[in-house]
Amino acid sequence: MHSMLRIALLLALFTWVAPANGQDSGLSFLRIGPDGKSLALGDAGVSSAKGAYATYWNPAGLANSGAREVAFSHHIWIADVRTLALQGAFSLGAKTGLGLFVVATGAGNLEARTGPGESDGFFNAQFASGGVALGHAFGPVNAGITLKYLSERIFTHSSNGYAFDFGLQSSFLDESLLVGVTYSNLGKMNQLNNVATELPEIGRAGIEFFPFKVLMEDDGTSFLNTSVLVEYSQNFVTDQAQVHVGLSGEVVETLAVRLGYLSNDALRSFSGGLGLSVANLTLDYAIIPFEDGFGGPAHIMSLSYGW
Repeated sequence: MHSMLRIALLLALFTWVAPANGQDSGLSFLRIGPDGKSLALGDAGVSSAKGAYATYWNPAGLANSGAREVAFSHHIWIADVRTLALQGAFSLGAKTGLGLFVVATGAGNLEARTGPGESDGFFNAQFASGGVALGHAFGPVNAGITLKYLSERIFTHSSNGYAFDFGLQSSFLDESLLVGVTYSNLGKMNQLNNVATELPEIGRAGIEFFPFKVLMEDDGTSFLNTSVLVEYSQNFVTDQAQVHVGLSGEVVETLAVRLGYLSNDALRSFSGGLGLSVANLTLDYAIIPFEDGFGGPAHIMSLSYGW
């Protein structure tokens, strides 16, 4: 009965759906995760994200961890679009965690056109978000909320706004099955050149399970641990549904190899990456090949320090 109630609570958030419409959403950097680990796993992280990266994937992951962590990441995306992110997670007690973050995305030398033919020159575009997240454990269910300030500047036009994220997480079968749901980017922007940018409101639901583990004979520590992530996301503005699948294998809790798949995306589908953990430092790298005609692959590096 308790397990069914927890599942019902998790699904209740995901099924709280805003009315879908046919408009396209802007601020696309809000749909791209900050860390190399989750991006290598097909953009999946809602069920298991903890610490600093939970400020993006699921604020419920800040609860009940007792961890303190800071993280920095750098994206090299399509058309030389670059993103820098700085995030932190801090314990406020046995059940509560606080997260802080700032993300900046920029692109320069973009061609300006009012019609076919020669360009009218070049312009820059900058986007940023920053805010605070809070997670708290309510028995076996973790809940979280994020408040973020948003800013965009395109050529000479600028706008700002705000958004909220909501999330839940829980675990089953002695933490061998992790479940999470989120609803992100519920808010609004001011007008940008007479029209307000539509935020990408996204619902996510996902699970992570660990099908295979090998333990050391002498002390019982992990020699090999594998995990599978499956996630479903829905953009309620564009009515775009996607499936995210990630596979990971970690050796002696030090070296991780990751593969991912993302469906229904015009730019990309497969991804891969590596993770290396030494003492309190973790370095994650992801590579995402773009489809033909969109240039070279994306590279994502992230570095985190926990204590």
